[in-house]
Amino acid sequence: MFGMGFFEITLVAVIAIIALGPEKLPKAMVEIARFLKKFKSGVEDAKSTLDNELSISEMREEANKFKAQIEDAKSSVNVNNMDLGLNDIMNDTNSQENEVASKKELTSKKEKKKKKKSQEKDEIKNLETDQEKEISTKDEVSKDEDPSNKFKVKFDDEKVKEDS
Repeated sequence: MFGMGFFEITLVAVIAIIALGPEKLPKAMVEIARFLKKFKSGVEDAKSTLDNELSISEMREEANKFKAQIEDAKSSVNVNNMDLGLNDIMNDTNSQENEVASKKELTSKKEKKKKKKSQEKDEIKNLETDQEKEISTKDEVSKDEDPSNKFKVKFDDEKVKEDS
């Protein structure tokens, strides 16, 4: 272990017993074991991270190789005779633009309908308030006329009939 033989390990243990004493030695050994365990796990994490980085760099190298092959293939192929499907792509984008435009039209129509409905509601409210005002003015006019006068006249007419 760490390039140490049995005699060297025994010498270190005897010095530790003398320096720490028999009471503190078990606690110190536990702490040393914890430290070594954490140190080993840290080294393993570093190794795995390094391996991941190396594999990523290998992937990049492979990707660069493929990219170079594609560039070579592009330069060797005559592009004038090849149909790349650009017309289909352009038609798809035009149809998507048309769909977006139609959606905008639908939303603007809905907004117009909402505005009309709110205007109609406002007109109805205005009509209702006008009717309420008319009713209140009629009530005021009818209050000015004394309804007892009508009964008096009728009552007086009956008295005249009785007297005759």
